[in-house]
Amino acid sequence: MGVHRHGSKSANILYGTGYDSHGQAVDPPELDVWFDGRRRVRIPAYRRFSTAGYFNAFPAAYWCDATNVDRVSLSVAISAGATLTVWKSDQHARADRVLQQELSAGRHDIEVSITGMSDGGWLWFDIETGDDPVTLENSSWNTDIAVERDGNASIAITTMNKPEWCLRQFALLAEFADLSVIDEILVVDQGNKRVSEAEQFDEMSHRLGAKLRVIDQRNIGGSGGFSRGMHEVESRGSSEYALLLDDDTVLEPESVSRAIMFANHCAKPTIVGGNMLFLSEPTRLCSLAEVFNVRGIYWEQTPGTPKFPDMADARFTDETWLHKRADADYNAWWMCLIPVDIIKEIGLSYPFFIKNDDVEYGVRAKQAGFRTVTVPGVCLWHQSWVDKDDILDWQAYFHVRNKLIMGLLYSPYRCGGKLFRNMFRASASAAVKLRYSAVMLHQMAVKDVLKGPEYIGSVLETKLPDVRKLRSAQPDAQMQPLKELPQQLIIHNPIDAESIGSNSVAALFHQIAPLRKDARTVVDGYVEPTKVFSAVSMSVAQGHVSSGNVPFSDKAHLRATASSPHNHWKAMSTMDSAVAVSVEKDAGILLVRHPWKALRAMCSVTALYARLAVRWPAYRKRYREQFKAMTSPNWWNTYFAPEEER
Repeated sequence: MGVHRHGSKSANILYGTGYDSHGQAVDPPELDVWFDGRRRVRIPAYRRFSTAGYFNAFPAAYWCDATNVDRVSLSVAISAGATLTVWKSDQHARADRVLQQELSAGRHDIEVSITGMSDGGWLWFDIETGDDPVTLENSSWNTDIAVERDGNASIAITTMNKPEWCLRQFALLAEFADLSVIDEILVVDQGNKRVSEAEQFDEMSHRLGAKLRVIDQRNIGGSGGFSRGMHEVESRGSSEYALLLDDDTVLEPESVSRAIMFANHCAKPTIVGGNMLFLSEPTRLCSLAEVFNVRGIYWEQTPGTPKFPDMADARFTDETWLHKRADADYNAWWMCLIPVDIIKEIGLSYPFFIKNDDVEYGVRAKQAGFRTVTVPGVCLWHQSWVDKDDILDWQAYFHVRNKLIMGLLYSPYRCGGKLFRNMFRASASAAVKLRYSAVMLHQMAVKDVLKGPEYIGSVLETKLPDVRKLRSAQPDAQMQPLKELPQQLIIHNPIDAESIGSNSVAALFHQIAPLRKDARTVVDGYVEPTKVFSAVSMSVAQGHVSSGNVPFSDKAHLRATASSPHNHWKAMSTMDSAVAVSVEKDAGILLVRHPWKALRAMCSVTALYARLAVRWPAYRKRYREQFKAMTSPNWWNTYFAPEEER
């Protein structure tokens, strides 16, 4: 694992830290000067550079637990004499010095045991200079233990109308990746803006040569694109692994070789996952590992690990959660290395189109006896969805439908455990947020599940247009320029809002209360992806009731009554209308409460949930009986075949 760096923040737990002669961490701008390319650090005299960071430390716990490796060798090359110190941590982030020795200029190899580190811990090293500056380059952690298998990978990218992202990925792979471990870079293109027709495609094709192959395919979703990629890799028989990769990502190229090497040392075929960091905040991690909650049928971060931590906020050894090994049930398909042996045994993706396909595959693999290990330091940068609530847009249909199917396939509980409670809450939340189109999509989703697995498979290619058509006809999906939307916000008493907002039953009953007459011209607040704002005067803020309205643009009289999409329902539970704002588009949607529409929608979706719950055993049997056939290459080949052959 070479010393390398990505991004602008450097004095943090992501990359490593530089220290001055007094032991104080140097500021990021100073440390930036130390780096010279991806694998070279020029350390000034009387300074210390530590590789204690997410990228440059060695995640020994994961290797000790999942592979046949019990010792590693640190290889360093320095240009002048310096002091080397090797450290290791335990699951409590307590650091112990393994060794310290004076080194002369040249290359040095030091062996370190990782026996007993399976519960947690990393290895890292420091270089401390004396009178002379030192250049450290091409350092790595290696092992001489024989691999369990000696395989390469084929990368399978699924894309739709993002040729510029694919070209960026090609450039990263061509420039920085170890192409000797990559047999093929396969792109399954399901859009109408073809990658092969992009301006720079010929140049990238020349650089990557025969390793690059593009397949044009109709849009059958992420599950269809990745199934095609897995099938192509498995049927060709030239690669040990299929590495699934999202199109809208920026890959850390060394992650490819790290993932392959880890998988090669696993005694049994193992799915190796990569972490996701946010493109908009390059030091923020999505999660260290993720698990499937079978009682509630949802995914979440591994217990004991934080959600969306900023890796630049603390020192490497201050974060205990980072040092304890985090086990995963699955890994998202933004980057996931799947052994071909596993594909042969458990099949391809279930035809979910989007949402839950990667979760389902990991859960299925686990039931078949195969582990998923998300390895720190194997990662990429991905566009963030934190500032979106996609259960309210057209994706609401796939969220609800696919969770219900996941419950039918995997829940051991009667009526799916907590599944229906969670589904009802999701529908009720959408109604309180004045997004009736989402509730209508929830209804469509349950109706389709009730039609059976054969129907789900038959509409893989055609359902999305139906979903978009239904939603586009609803008022809460009509985007307008902000200047054409109401500009006046009514002043509210926040005490009343908080009182009813904390009571979900009261919030639901409020939906059928009479509508305020001026709700279409004077709104109660405005909604952004993460926040809800209301108008508050100074007297109201101090607990006194006031009345009147303020201009929409008067930010001085606005306060955030919700700062997370999960709390939007509380802030909106007493609103008769609001403006949902899309700042980047300078547009928004007027959301208006419709008492009878809310009542009809909730009664209808509740009746559908009840119908499925009553017939749960029969549908569970039906979906499970059809499951193996619907994940087989024979079933998928119908969709893979060109139109004229169908």
